Order: sequence, then C-alpha cells, then structure tokens
Amino acid sequence: MSFRKLKDMDYVMLYAGDIPKREGYKVPGMVGLSKYRHDYQHIRHDITKPMPIRDCCIDVYQAEDVFEHIEYQKLRFTINEIYRVLKPGGYFRLSVPDYRCDCLNDRSVKDENGKIVFDPGGGGVYKWGRVLKGGHIWFPVYETVLALIESSPFGEYEFYHYYDESGNSVTKPIDYSKGYVLRTPDHDERVQNPYRAMSIIVDMYK
Repeated sequence: MSFRKLKDMDYVMLYAGDIPKREGYKVPGMVGLSKYRHDYQHIRHDITKPMPIRDCCIDVYQAEDVFEHIEYQKLRFTINEIYRVLKPGGYFRLSVPDYRCDCLNDRSVKDENGKIVFDPGGGGVYKWGRVLKGGHIWFPVYETVLALIESSPFGEYEFYHYYDESGNSVTKPIDYSKGYVLRTPDHDERVQNPYRAMSIIVDMYK
C-alpha cells in the first residue's frame, strides 16, 4: 500500500497505527499508518509528519490508543493535518485512555503530589523522571482532550465516553460501524460491572 494508491480507492479510512487482527477492524478501505509495517494494508508513516496527499481526499480517520504515546505539544499539528486531508463531511474518531477510570488510575505510579507520572500498563519504563522506550507520555482526561480539539480547526464534535471533572462516568451509545473501539465497556470486561467509561471517545466532523 502507498499514499499514491489511495487516490484510486472509492473509500478510504485511515487508521493511525497497526490495524488490529480482530473482526471489528475488517473494514473495506481501511489503511493503517504504521511506523514499522509496510504491506498490503499498511503505509509506513509517522503520523506526526505531513501526509503526502492532497487536501480533502480521505473519508474517515481513526486514532485509537495512539495519541497518548505522542508528545502533547505535537498533537496540534497532527490534528490539523487530519482536518486538512478529510473530505467535507468526513470525520475523525479519536479514542485515548481516560485516566479518571479507576482501573487505569489505580495501576499508575504517582508523584508526591498525586500526579500520574507513569502507567506500567502502557508500556515503556520510567527513569530519570520521564517515560522511556515507548509507553504513555501524557495521561488524558476530558479537559486536556477538549483543549486539543478547541485549538484545532474542528468546530463540530461529540464526546461519547469520558469522565467529567467531578469523576462521573458518561457513556453515550457508540455506533461502532463508524470505527470499532476495543477499550469500552461494550468490549472490555474490566469496566463492565459496573458499566463505566474506560476511554475518552470523541468524533470530530469537518
């Protein structure tokens, strides 16, 4: 697969990262943007870099459990680039772990002020006061994700799952045909009883 070949496709759904080998991700037109893989379904590409394609040519873009591995300051460019390549009426589905979720918060390492500094479940190692060798390098909550969106060109968006500033779980119904998300109470038994949010999930529309 290559960026050049995308122009010959009737429908394109770009997926940030390696496409999982699960039934929900078997979508015609889905193409992964992978840092490592280059095959029939993946283009080797760093999503923090510009995409060598024209404006308004992609139907859907999905980023699932990827943005938390990228420096927060770099994400504004990435979101702007996603907006650029989306067709009018296209959408960007974003999901990141919500660190107000108890099963994520409880496993995380915190500093003396209670601030999360490392999530062992997110990969990498914590040394010299920072996360090395991959892993989560920031810890999303509703306000930080909202700030990213509000600083972007996306003017229309809808949050489906998240914890509000008071720690209350919000879980609106999700249409998974628009982009399957694994870490939700619909698919992850860790947050099924009680039924509660695990990820921040939001659709942004161009």
